[in-house]
Formats: sequence, C-alpha cells, structure tokens
Amino acid sequence: MTNIIVTLLASLVGGMLFFKLKVPGGVLVGGIIGTTILSMTAGMAEMPYTARLIAQIIAGAFIGSSVDRDDLKKMKTIYKPFLIVMASLLVVNLVAGTLVYLCSPLDRLTAFMCCVPGGMSDTPLIASELGAQMPPVVIMQFVRMVVGVGVFPGLILYVTKKEGETVVEKSEAGTQEKKAVSSTALSIGSLLFAGVCGVIGRKLGVPSGALLFAILAILGLKLAGVPIVYPKWIKRAAQVLSGAYIGCSVGLDTLYMLPSLILPALIIVGVYMINAFITGNIIAKTCGISRRESMLMVTPAGATDMALISADIGVNSPNLIVLQIVRMLTVISIFPNMDLLIVNLLDS
Repeated sequence: MTNIIVTLLASLVGGMLFFKLKVPGGVLVGGIIGTTILSMTAGMAEMPYTARLIAQIIAGAFIGSSVDRDDLKKMKTIYKPFLIVMASLLVVNLVAGTLVYLCSPLDRLTAFMCCVPGGMSDTPLIASELGAQMPPVVIMQFVRMVVGVGVFPGLILYVTKKEGETVVEKSEAGTQEKKAVSSTALSIGSLLFAGVCGVIGRKLGVPSGALLFAILAILGLKLAGVPIVYPKWIKRAAQVLSGAYIGCSVGLDTLYMLPSLILPALIIVGVYMINAFITGNIIAKTCGISRRESMLMVTPAGATDMALISADIGVNSPNLIVLQIVRMLTVISIFPNMDLLIVNLLDS
C-alpha cells in the first residue's frame, strides 16, 4: 500500500510541475515522467489494474459529457466534412501504422495504436487493454499531440495567409461552450453510473469495454437532457492516475527503444501533415469551407486544443469544435477495435 501511495504522489508532483510549466498535456506527461523516475531510481512504483479501470471510466465519462443533443443536431450541417475527415483519418491510421510496423521493431497492433488519432490520455490505456505495448504508444501519442498543437496551426496559418478571418455565427443549437449547470451530487451519481456500465463492459469482454460503455452511459444521459458537467479537477485526478499506471510500465527497455522510434515518429508526423493538406483542400473544394478551417478539421489535436488554437489564427467557427468533439468520440469508440480486428485478420 505504501508503494501505491508514493507512486500516486510522484505522479501528482510531476503532473503539477509540468502543468505549471504549460507543457501540452502537462498533468499526464508529468505524471508519467514522475512515476518513471520513481520506478528507475527507487524501484517503488506500483499501481494495480484497478487504477487503469478507474481512469478509463472517468475518461469515458468526460468524453461522453462533451457531446449533447445540440452537437448532434449540428451534424446535419457538417456531416459531409465529418465523413471525409473520418475516412481520411482511417486511411492515415492504417497507412502510417503499416509503415511504422515495417520500419520498427514494434508488433503490428502496437504500430497501429501508435497512429490512432485519439487522445493521449485514452489511447495508451486502450492499447494496454487490447494487448499492445503501452510505452511506445505513449511516446508516439505525445509526439502527435505536441506536433498537432505546436506545429500544425502555424503551418496552416502560413499556407493560408491570404485568407481572412473565418467567422461562423453561433446558433442557439450549438455554441463553443455549453453552459449547463451540474450539481456535485449529479456529477458523483453519473460517475457511479458510468462506473457500473464500465465494469459491465469489462465483464462482457468487449475490447476497451470499460471506456466504451462509460462513454455510452454518459452520452445517453446527456441525450436524455441531464445537464452533466464535470469539474476540471476530476479530469486532472484521472490524468494523475493514468500517469501513475502508465509510468509503472516504462522501464529501461523503453529508454533503449527510443532510438528505434525516431523514424516511426517522423513517419507519423509526415503522414498526418500530408493528410492535413490533401484532405483539407478536398473539404474546401467540396464543402464550401475555407482552406484554413478545413485543414484545422484534420489537424491531429483535440477538441479543447482546437477551441483555443482556432481563434488565435483567425477561425471562429463552432462547427469546427463540434466536428472535433464528435471526431474524438468516434475515433476512441471505433478505431482501436477496428485496428484489432484488422490485425487479427492479417495474423490469422
């Protein structure tokens, strides 16, 4: 029990430090690094499977709470670019995953999971659940996140510098920020409901069932009109928990693996970059959307990041945020299981 408490403290201290330094995904990244340092120096890092299960359930609850009926109504106006984005990301996942598999010592499932355009908090946990190697997935997802947040927006702004600001009027059905009010009791009750559903998903043996069933549980409540909004500290607590669990799996063998991951990282960045420009132009030409907004739709960053980044480079469009939210939900729910199915077919 002492080792578990010390591990959580190491993850908390590292997470808060990196959060204060404004590192992208700082709480999770710092938690992983803090736990890894503890593991390599004192050999005390320990975290039970229950930590992963809880982290998946909380992550699923947050993902589910980010979508509501208004978002789904807006899909009537953005379904065409959404379908193009999802088709392109699936191709990117499979193409980049195959190239990484061929150019690295990683197994096929791990290579595919490294290229899933999901969240850094969620994808490594799902990878572990499906039987992939977690440390390489953590590293590649971090690279994707940093590039998506720190590099892509600047490049997109540069290549579209002749375009003006893109403004889409907010409607009552969809805004960049949902002003739902949720009580503490409702938050706790919904988390418990997500927990029960997540455990059921796990017991049924559904791939990444805990995460998927938790998403569906809270999404169902949101679509029924229940105003669920979680405080940020709950999400950060889940990130500390995830960081502790993931960090326990990172050892010296991961450090030795780093040189062999340089080429895969370049492949992932390159394929995503090519996709952003090609698919962005396709969306612009076929859907009547500016090139800048179209490219941002395909940028491998999260919905929260897009809300902050897009306005900074002259795109004020609620449609972009809604598309990113629904994209995240779809990717996390479908892509990992699809990758597992494809890998099983190829290896059979």
